[in-house]
Amino acid sequence: MSRYSIKDLEQITGVKAHTIRVWERRYGIIQPQRTETNIRFYSDEDLKRLLNISMLNTSGIKISRIAKLENIDLETSVLELARNSSVEDTSIDKLILATINFDENLFESILNRCLFEKGMEEATTQILFPFFQRIGILWQVGTISPAQEHFISNLVRQKLFAAIDSISSARQENAKKIIFFLKEDELHEISILFYNYIAKKNGVKTLYLGQDLPFGDLQKVVNDYNPDGLFTSFISPITLLELNNYLTSLAGNFSKIDVLTTGLQLKQEDLTVPSHIKIVSSISDFKTYLKHTK
Repeated sequence: MSRYSIKDLEQITGVKAHTIRVWERRYGIIQPQRTETNIRFYSDEDLKRLLNISMLNTSGIKISRIAKLENIDLETSVLELARNSSVEDTSIDKLILATINFDENLFESILNRCLFEKGMEEATTQILFPFFQRIGILWQVGTISPAQEHFISNLVRQKLFAAIDSISSARQENAKKIIFFLKEDELHEISILFYNYIAKKNGVKTLYLGQDLPFGDLQKVVNDYNPDGLFTSFISPITLLELNNYLTSLAGNFSKIDVLTTGLQLKQEDLTVPSHIKIVSSISDFKTYLKHTK
């Protein structure tokens, strides 16, 4: 069983710590336990209940009414909401619950609705990226297992590959060429798959090399393919020294083409980014790059 502080609950559910305390005192919606040193903590069941309560409350149901529901009735109400509601802020909470419970049908139905109502680009930036950020918090506190991460990543990956394949392959003769890849031991490919989709949608000829690519293999492909740019991402934990060395190698070996990168690890303090490498901080940032380099 995982243990959560009230700050953890706030980050995962989006419900302010002050609100959680008020709901506890007034309605008894969850009851924290205490350590031997009298520090409050919450359980997995508390987290699930608060996620359900938050979704119903966000949909307009009064907390006084929700507080009277038993867990089984609470879950039934949330499932009904998931089936009938349109895409709104609760989509992320629903996806999190589906992940925790390995509920593929619920995850698919919510994701498909997001894609239908928003399209791939908006659904990814407004729903999936924030969702994966909150999944990262759950990973840190031990709620999400590797199996659950693989479960959701594979479902999302399938959608992205389908969206990429649906784009017409017809390209201008002088279209820009970009290689998308991940370094050795880097397996988190959702972000570069999405950037690959954006590039292809904007007329770029892309070559997707995927995860865990040895540096020597990258050099060979660049020599053969002669791209205009490279795009990679750093999500998995990596030391500052390793990251600095890899960025230096990229800049030194591919000085004649553009090198773009994104990812959480680029926020490390004291990171030295070679001037030749461009950090992509947002989708709009990448679109601006594509527009100005056509």
